[in-house]
Amino acid sequence: MRLSGFVLLIAFANLALFQKPLLAFVFSVSSLPDATGWLQLASVQIVQLCLFMGVLFLVSALSLRLMKLLVVLLFIVNAAALYFMLSYSIEIDRSMIANVLNTDTGEASGLWHWSILPYLAGFGALPALFVWRVDLRAPKRSVRLFAGVASFGLLIAWLFATSTTWLWFDQHASRMGSKVLPWSYVINTARYYNKRYLDEREPILSPPATFAEERPDKKQVVVLVIGEAARAENFGLYGYGRETNTFTKETSLFALPLGQSCATNTIGSTACILTHEGSKASSHTLAEPLPSYLTRQGIETIYRSNNSGPPPVKTTVQERAGEISLECTEEDCPKGDAALNWRLAERIEQSNARRIFVTLHQTGSHGPAYFSKYPQDFARFTPECKTVQVAKCTHEELVNAYDNSILYTDYLLADLIKQLESLDAETVLIYVSDHGQSLGEGGYYLHGLPNSVAPKEQRDVPFLIWMSDSFASSRGLTAASVLPPQSFPHDFPFHSVMGAFGMTSDIYKPEFDIFHLTR
Repeated sequence: MRLSGFVLLIAFANLALFQKPLLAFVFSVSSLPDATGWLQLASVQIVQLCLFMGVLFLVSALSLRLMKLLVVLLFIVNAAALYFMLSYSIEIDRSMIANVLNTDTGEASGLWHWSILPYLAGFGALPALFVWRVDLRAPKRSVRLFAGVASFGLLIAWLFATSTTWLWFDQHASRMGSKVLPWSYVINTARYYNKRYLDEREPILSPPATFAEERPDKKQVVVLVIGEAARAENFGLYGYGRETNTFTKETSLFALPLGQSCATNTIGSTACILTHEGSKASSHTLAEPLPSYLTRQGIETIYRSNNSGPPPVKTTVQERAGEISLECTEEDCPKGDAALNWRLAERIEQSNARRIFVTLHQTGSHGPAYFSKYPQDFARFTPECKTVQVAKCTHEELVNAYDNSILYTDYLLADLIKQLESLDAETVLIYVSDHGQSLGEGGYYLHGLPNSVAPKEQRDVPFLIWMSDSFASSRGLTAASVLPPQSFPHDFPFHSVMGAFGMTSDIYKPEFDIFHLTR
């Protein structure tokens, strides 16, 4: 087969096989059936065609085998990406690439289902087999190079000839860019690693802090629980019609007014939660994270995680949930998020430190395998969705499974409160979710949409506080006296933790300290 015909065939095949998510969006925002709409649609196709042809011709100038290998890999990855885009209505932007590359094996295994096999076979393996076995008749390298340059030249010429579409492209670029295959994951993977490079730079150390006088007979303990994909809408504490907070109902845990997360992905949100910049923090901020800062100020820090995505932290102790479970020699050892709670009060009692900060990073209600996030003893709402193919479940089944995961989180919070109440210490528990979750509303599932288009289900998050009697009395506080925050919930954890420890420094913002903002 001639190289020119092969390249043209592959470029058209890419359009024919992998465009459904992109075309669905283009049809929804174009001016069709007007002539302008047809021009917009044609531009989307021609831009993709010229770009793909240009890349293939240029790579073929290096090596025909390398070009064929590239096509094979792109088609297989395209097939997998198309499956997830259609099954979960996701968009492959930089945040989603970060989610994919930072998802551990446990979370990743929950996404796979046998129904992906037809996609991998029909859209990936079969075209790849043809590509690999076809014999190509190629002209000289200089001709291939010229063909690549000419393809890009044609692309530029078309863009200038259709300059009336530029504003339309600019308006919808981020959404289209997250749906066009293979460029969505190719370009956004490069953007992710660029961000990762920025993240690995040394943080900017925060200034030293001073401490208020403390009671010498009392330890100070602050526990920050970072939830996962828990949306406020499904919390009984926020008026939900179901009792999803039955375990904490008899405790003094209270909910601060509803607010929005600063991002719809774990990496972006934890950057906000754990730095003094709060909602102004970018996902690649160099600000020193809270656990590292407190460690440098002489506070014992314990970081227990059943998740991925936090910024690099320097702490006294770091433990993964799996590592904690292995330490257990009991008959019924805790697993998952329950392992984060295991013997925490005992660990605090054994410490000689006067100030202890604990971070528990849960996997919470991470989807789509909500049914796997809680023991069956907590399956109060039935029937449950027991597959990762959430679109195949009824909305009732999906919500039931999700609500069960919220109920289990509530149980774990109640267990934490019980442990903290047993301590002879001034203690505080702060719970905030990293982001919310879509359960099919508007056709969306999971999370990760850009803030500009993310529905409230992905951004409205719970912000919960519990204070021991000794902590509240020493500061003259009650649940009713705490002033509701007027900003993103993620602005408050850093400065509220500082306030709980009686810390002040040049970065401390009392307007974001919930224990300072009293009525």
